[in-house]
Formats: sequence, structure tokens, C-alpha cells
Amino acid sequence: MTGAALQGLASLPLYDWPELRDATDALWAALGARLREVGLPAPETLDRDTPAAALWADPELLFSQTCGLPHVAGAARATRLICTPNYDAEGCGSGRYSSAIVARRGAVADLDALRGGRFAANGSDSLSGWAALLDAMEPAAIGEVVWTGAHRASVLAVAEGRADAAAIDALCWDMAQRFEPAAKELVVLGWTRPAPAPPFVTSALTVSGDRARIRAALVETLVDPETAAIRAELRLSRIVAFADTDYDDARALARLVRVAETARPELREG
Repeated sequence: MTGAALQGLASLPLYDWPELRDATDALWAALGARLREVGLPAPETLDRDTPAAALWADPELLFSQTCGLPHVAGAARATRLICTPNYDAEGCGSGRYSSAIVARRGAVADLDALRGGRFAANGSDSLSGWAALLDAMEPAAIGEVVWTGAHRASVLAVAEGRADAAAIDALCWDMAQRFEPAAKELVVLGWTRPAPAPPFVTSALTVSGDRARIRAALVETLVDPETAAIRAELRLSRIVAFADTDYDDARALARLVRVAETARPELREG
């Protein structure tokens, strides 16, 4: 993709909770305007209709955010790393993030008490909700999995007693404490090991000069006083210039998932 492209696609699907949709749209409006100023084909609005995986594979993709596992697996063939966000939330820092392992308040004393239990997980392609859980608990400790499709749904599954525990992305846990009443029924038993935060990506066809323009526009957006309130709401403070090799931790977690699901096929989603 170059500045002469007829159209571009953009999405921010990972943390697009309804309560934050206005802030997400405002962030994109500010960033998109800067991208158009430098000749890039930024759309006026974010695409919320096309499935995320389809957008990541689209050669017209200008800007999106992908989970770490898809980034180092299938999406890596179709996308290129732009940069990594840094979030100001518990469990986040220096471009990395962890997951909170949560259980119902008063149900268990510690992580050891969860061995053999039923765990909620948003999806088998999730670094924060599945791979990080396997890393923290060991596959043998997982008795059963309830697949929920989203971190918020995992919070509800644990609060309602359909699962004993779940690993919740640190930023989603911050959001749940602000917006999801069921989170008050849960307690954090521990945190998973930090991993690189979900990266901002563009199509593999986006040339290096345009990737640099996107990074520069994003930096300008994140230091603009006009976006301060938006950034605070989204907990987005700055970007970190990670290289693709900085996602080797995610690659190791992807291998762990493959090994675990080979050894215990009953853990596979679906």
C-alpha cells in the first residue's frame, strides 16, 4: 500500500467495549486526520463489521491491532508490525502486559487450589486468555475449559459460577472493574508473566516509508493535549518501538499451546 492507494481499512477490535466506543472513535478521528494529511488513505471511520481475522488478511489494511498469538502465527504472513502500545493499567508497563487470574471472591485461597478446576477462556487464539493461562497453571492443572468468546464473557462465567477461574487481559480487567458489575464478585489470585502488548499492525504490502509515517502520526496523536482525556479513558499513554523479535515470547507461548493441545486434545476449542 502506498499513499496512492484508492482506499484503506482500519479497525481497533481488541478493546472496543461499548462504554469506550466514543473514546476509540475520537482517537481514530485524530489519528486518521493526521494520516490523511500525509497522503495515506485513512478511512473516516473504523470498520466494526468485518471479522478481525479477515481485516488482518486484507491487503488494503492500513491500521489495526492484533493479539500476540495471531501476530506470530497466521496474521504475521499478512501484516507488519508498526509499533507496540503502552497502557497505564495494573499489570501493564514498558510495552508489555500480563493477565489477572481471577476467581470468585472467597471461593479459593490461591492458585494451587485451582488445580483440576474449570477455567473460562475467551479463545484458543488468545495470548492473554489461553496461552498465558497454560503458562501460569501448566496444562495438567486445567481440568476443563469453558470457551466464552470474549474476556468480558469470561468475567461473567466466573462470577456466575460456570467456571472456577479465568485469565483476563490486564487492560480488560481494568475495563471490567470500571464497567462490568460482575467484576466486583471476583478477586485476583495472581498475574501471569508479562508479554509484549498486542501490536499495532498494517498490511504486509504497506511500504516501510508509509509505516514510518503511521508511527509518526501516532506519536503526534498521543502527545497532542487535545487527546489527553481520550488517552486517559483508553489508558493509552505512548508507543514502544519493539522489533518483531521482541515478540519471541509470544512465539514461545504459541508453541506451548500447540504442545498442550497435542498432549491433551480435549483442551482444543471446538
